Amino acid sequence: MSIFQASIASVQDLDAFVEAASWSRELVKDMGCTDTSIMQVAVGGDQVGLVGVSFDWETMDAALEGSAALMANDQIRQMMGDCGVTVHRRSLMRILGERGERNGAYLSCVYTSGTPSADGMDVGWGLMKDGCNGLMGAAGVITGMSPWTGAIFSWTDSIDSLMECSARAWSDPQMAEIQAKSDTKPVGRIIGRILA
Repeated sequence: MSIFQASIASVQDLDAFVEAASWSRELVKDMGCTDTSIMQVAVGGDQVGLVGVSFDWETMDAALEGSAALMANDQIRQMMGDCGVTVHRRSLMRILGERGERNGAYLSCVYTSGTPSADGMDVGWGLMKDGCNGLMGAAGVITGMSPWTGAIFSWTDSIDSLMECSARAWSDPQMAEIQAKSDTKPVGRIIGRILA
């Protein structure tokens, strides 16, 4: 089971925070994280301007232990203080499926309700691959009080292309049948610029 951790924070000195990724990335990987990235929400209601830091872990135990080690690290604590970082939310999700690659200028996250399932991954990728470089489905495991139960992540270089394919996917009859079985419905979307 692969775990995707999303931490949402406000950052006063964003340039310095992104620059710190040049050394902190390896430090985080030494704590058991298999991948990490930084994005800033560009469009998405009251989340605009917030920074999302993602971490991939092998298990939930690894995520909790790694996060604790990260927050106890003197270098990380100093950097967070210097950059004015305030963490507002931390969520753990189980990765249900992934297609393509996690690269692009932008990251889209569609929050969904219902019972998250990997059933639509292949159909979804077939409909989305012309508008995005990568697609990932995730189920919320530990999210706090939240109206969403799952998330669909898409990495892209063009929001126009992504939205065109997304509209096609949500209206596709086969996809609609899959979504109906799990009562999956979109409840919100944010789009961020990938910074590191």
